[in-house]
Amino acid sequence: MDKEQIYKYLKGKATEAEKQALDRWVGESDTNRRLYREARLEYEFLVMNASGGRDVKRKSRRWTVAAVAVANVAAIALFFVSAAYLAEKKVAERFASQEVTVDVPAGQRMTITLPDSTVVDLNSGTRLTYPAVFTGGDRLVKVDGEAMFHVSHDEDKPFIVNTFAADIKVLGTEFNVYADSREEVFSTSLVNGRVMVTVASDPDMEYYLVPDHTLSLRDGKVYIEDMLDRQVNYWTEGLINISGMSFSDLMRRFSRAYGVEIVIQREEMPDLGCTSGEIRVSDGIDHALKVLQHIADFSYRRDSGTGIIYIR
Repeated sequence: MDKEQIYKYLKGKATEAEKQALDRWVGESDTNRRLYREARLEYEFLVMNASGGRDVKRKSRRWTVAAVAVANVAAIALFFVSAAYLAEKKVAERFASQEVTVDVPAGQRMTITLPDSTVVDLNSGTRLTYPAVFTGGDRLVKVDGEAMFHVSHDEDKPFIVNTFAADIKVLGTEFNVYADSREEVFSTSLVNGRVMVTVASDPDMEYYLVPDHTLSLRDGKVYIEDMLDRQVNYWTEGLINISGMSFSDLMRRFSRAYGVEIVIQREEMPDLGCTSGEIRVSDGIDHALKVLQHIADFSYRRDSGTGIIYIR
């Protein structure tokens, strides 16, 4: 998008198709928004100088006429600043009404930057929904799955993460969210800063977390516990933390991380008998299952046709 196209937009001469193209371009990145603002300011400067110069150079005019010319320049400046502000506000409002949804395929991870410069790491199988432009008093996003947030500080606009089980409100911090609506599992772990958690089942109760603490929902009850160091966030480094996990929960994590379907064909779950440990995703699902076989009694087979793994 070049400056002439932006100038055409600011002059009000752009077609509807050109307006839509500019709107899309502005919403694509922080760099585009900065370039738009710079071009708008240059346009205002050129317009003001062109209008003011013609009046000031006429020295034969009396002082009173010059004063009127200065007033006119000020009025023109105010008009174009207001017009540019309204144009930018209109663009922002148009994008604010549009939601962006990111779905991370099973077996993959993704890192994205939100419009406010907040960085979000998304685990496999996670869905993140957010507005194309943050406007108003809050920055609200929705998560289903697991995400690590590195929130850009803005004390005037609290950052809120909405999940099926709870809302997490922050000003500037780093925290992990695991909210699986299908399995009805929720937990959030604070790394830095401070967060307030409001549980959907009891919205009048507010829970405040300090760093290295995790809030979990289990059987309808709220638990706040010390984190086991930073293991809860190991997934951002391509590791699966098996500490304190049940076999069935771990199989669900494996299914999501490796992008494979795992079917457990036994009634009694194996006892992992393990209190800590990590498995590297890049080593593959077969390696992960073989590692587990050293600490748990089970066997498995992979269907060559469907790729489904059956646990026995």
